[in-house]
Amino acid sequence: MPLSRRALLRSAGLAFGTATLLGGCGPSTPASAPVENTAGRVPRKGGSLRAVFTGGGTADTLDPFGSASPVDFVRNDVLYDVLFSIENGRATPRLALAAEPAPDGRSFVLRLRDGVVWHDGSPFTANDVAYSFRYMSAPERPMPSELQSYFDLGKVAIRDVRTLVVPTRQPIGDPALIIAAFLTKVIKDGATSFTPTTAVGTGSYRVTAFEPGREARLTRFDRYWDGAGAVDELVVLSLSDPQAKVNAVRTGQADYAGDIPFSMAKAGSGSPDVEVRTAGRRHRVGFGFVLNATIAPFNDPRARRAVRLAVDRKSLVDSVLLGYGEPGNDLYGFGTDHFAEREPLRRDVDQARKLLREAGAEGASITIRSTEYEVGYNASTQLLAEQLREVGLKVKPDIVGVAEFFEPRALAASNGVTFSIGALPLPVIYARLAAYPSLALNDRELNDAIAAGLAAVDDTARRRAWTTVQDVMSDRGNTIVWGLADTLSLERKAVAGVEVRGLAKYPYLGKAGLA
Repeated sequence: MPLSRRALLRSAGLAFGTATLLGGCGPSTPASAPVENTAGRVPRKGGSLRAVFTGGGTADTLDPFGSASPVDFVRNDVLYDVLFSIENGRATPRLALAAEPAPDGRSFVLRLRDGVVWHDGSPFTANDVAYSFRYMSAPERPMPSELQSYFDLGKVAIRDVRTLVVPTRQPIGDPALIIAAFLTKVIKDGATSFTPTTAVGTGSYRVTAFEPGREARLTRFDRYWDGAGAVDELVVLSLSDPQAKVNAVRTGQADYAGDIPFSMAKAGSGSPDVEVRTAGRRHRVGFGFVLNATIAPFNDPRARRAVRLAVDRKSLVDSVLLGYGEPGNDLYGFGTDHFAEREPLRRDVDQARKLLREAGAEGASITIRSTEYEVGYNASTQLLAEQLREVGLKVKPDIVGVAEFFEPRALAASNGVTFSIGALPLPVIYARLAAYPSLALNDRELNDAIAAGLAAVDDTARRRAWTTVQDVMSDRGNTIVWGLADTLSLERKAVAGVEVRGLAKYPYLGKAGLA
């Protein structure tokens, strides 16, 4: 099925706002090393926490299946629970306790947690999950869930109040991981409206006031099944400008600003009570390009490898990430289970030129499509163009607006596209790439290995399959992951309890507060 804009945003951890990079393309290093934001400190009970994220203006919504901006994702993550979350690269039980696959992988039994109540006090049951599956996948929805690509959600059967049977569309050995990767939230049976009075969830906080494009006020839900949150009130602010987010913390209007640009981190915290923090190396985001292997010259694996050899990864990290990261090894999925942490290719201009000659691509004219979805996309595209010109390719950056970036016909005509993905499971990453023919690599060995990885029921078989996938991509793949970027935030030093459940750019604040 087509890849939705929401799925792309959530997968990559992309921000809506843009900011100007620091001038110059020379090497750069952070002004000071960011502090790793761990969940080790325990926040005190009571008070309030004010957090600001990039918003979508009047499009901000309490509908968990209509969310499309970082502030939506963060806010709705504490209002509604998921069946499984991703923690340290693996599926962790939340509202669901287990997803047990049938021997042939063509269905699974979904077992639910007991003792969960909705914000209105009614019990959570299998009816709620079945309804949520139908609601999220309904064709009339603006952004139907991609979960239906894996599961036949229209044929879910309720076995009892805590058990469902879900048929799959292909053999799936670890359905919990797929459910977790798509952040499958649960809404109450029959819910059709999501206003401050009708948005009922099972999460750690419930909404008391909501103004799209401005703020949401959430109060602690003391009957939360996983233990009540720390603060009495969580205020989630929506701002579109990165500098405004940073200023909100510096001036005391907010305690936490999520996903700040590298240039602003480099400028420093601006206060002794505030610090720049990082989610840590494991949660770095892969920045790169995907080459279109359906048209010349990149339908030839020699031309694809030539580009990988032509890229100066360190220069891109220094100039675009301003030193907040490290070179990538051309594989997406860093930080997730079964990722192949191999050494990046060394730049070899002479070998790149030789491969281009052999492929008949010497002097070829190519376009690389980009937009400022993420701060640094356009700058990295401009730098890539300069580096590829050194090996004889004539590169034209095609800089477009955000709304038109993933237009299928334009992608099909482009030779490459900027792309980034956070630490999502490998099955989801390769499903993302396969969603558009111009991003996919149509390789039989690769496709067979991906299918084997999805169907595998034991870790040994999964590791073998995903190793093969990454062997193929390292040898003749169409992804060029030049850098692994830090996920940075600006926080008061007292902020504690921020967790990563999925992607670090959308932290979980259900246990956060002030120490």
